[in-house]
Amino acid sequence: MRVRSFAMALCFTAPFALADTLSVSAGGLSPNAAADLLFQLETLQQEVQHLRGKLEEQEYELNKMKQQQRDRYIDLDKRISLVMANASKNPQPAVQSTPAVAATPATSQPTVNATETNLTPLIAPIKLEPTSAEAKAAYSSAYGLIRQKQYEAAHAAFIQFVADYPNNALTGNGYYWLGELKLVLGDQQGSLNDFKTVVQKFSGHSKEADAIYKLGIVNDQLGSTADAKQYLQDVIRRFPNTNSAKLATKYLAGLK
Repeated sequence: MRVRSFAMALCFTAPFALADTLSVSAGGLSPNAAADLLFQLETLQQEVQHLRGKLEEQEYELNKMKQQQRDRYIDLDKRISLVMANASKNPQPAVQSTPAVAATPATSQPTVNATETNLTPLIAPIKLEPTSAEAKAAYSSAYGLIRQKQYEAAHAAFIQFVADYPNNALTGNGYYWLGELKLVLGDQQGSLNDFKTVVQKFSGHSKEADAIYKLGIVNDQLGSTADAKQYLQDVIRRFPNTNSAKLATKYLAGLK
């Protein structure tokens, strides 16, 4: 605003300075004095051009930031739409039992109003608690805020959810959506921490492939190209038949 105001002031004062110069010259001003005034006028005009250039640079940066924010919203909307579309086609898989980890009872399979598939982790390094009615209601409420595009409220709700249910069958999903929401809200470093939590604490979770893919994307956005490539290659190698692997392949092809 200061740049714009100064530029406008110079634009308005320059014509009057020129008029004064011509008037004084007509009254007998010496050639040297007239030349000095003309030089000052040219200097003012150059300063106006410089300030206009600065203003255009600021407008460009502002438009660039707005576009990046819109891209984040579009990316999240696409992912939510994909989840909802898959939910209407594919039933939720049963939990696979493993000697090291107790399987979640079939009666406690989380179902959140058919808004998201694969909510239950397949194999986890920690013993997960069955999903209670209260946990499902809290998760459904938080996820509903995402569908309504109330991203800040959804972020707060998922923070509360993972705090209230740290070892729940839905906790891995909660951390994943916290990572997505932090991206939309501009907290890229925070999103890295949440996606890493999914991978490290909930290994084998159905969201693990998506979380690793997002770790590749965010690291690239932060300028860590080597780490980004490593995460994307990891998705392709470990989860070759998933949608995340397909997205990783396309994204990796564009990295230098």
